[in-house]
Amino acid sequence: MNQLIQYLPKKAFERLQANKNAVLIDVRCEAENKFVGRPIECIFVPWLDDPDWEPNEGEFIAVIKRFIGEKNNFLEREIILICRSGYRSNDAGKCLIEHGFTSVAHVVSGFEGDLDENDQRGNLNGWRHNGMPWLQC
Repeated sequence: MNQLIQYLPKKAFERLQANKNAVLIDVRCEAENKFVGRPIECIFVPWLDDPDWEPNEGEFIAVIKRFIGEKNNFLEREIILICRSGYRSNDAGKCLIEHGFTSVAHVVSGFEGDLDENDQRGNLNGWRHNGMPWLQC
């Protein structure tokens, strides 16, 4: 059985540079994507979002298939998921693997990273903290 791969931000970015067929998918909610910023050249497919905050696995899989195309070996295309801190991307990645995708990874510290001693993100780790390319929306 395939396993979900875990990458730190720099390794995820290296994989995206090395494999031009790889795709970065931001699974955060629309508000996070809009107001916090997002990685450059990512695809936005929320795992959870307003109003019900429950994953819709069928819709999630369908949207990803639409974005990456269903041509030859689409299930084998390298997919790297990112969320705020790594938890939603972990769940979304497991879902993709359960639905036959074979090359799935996620950014363990996410876009904003873990909470620091003051319960704030962005100061310890994460995509932005590690200097990976991103933009403010």
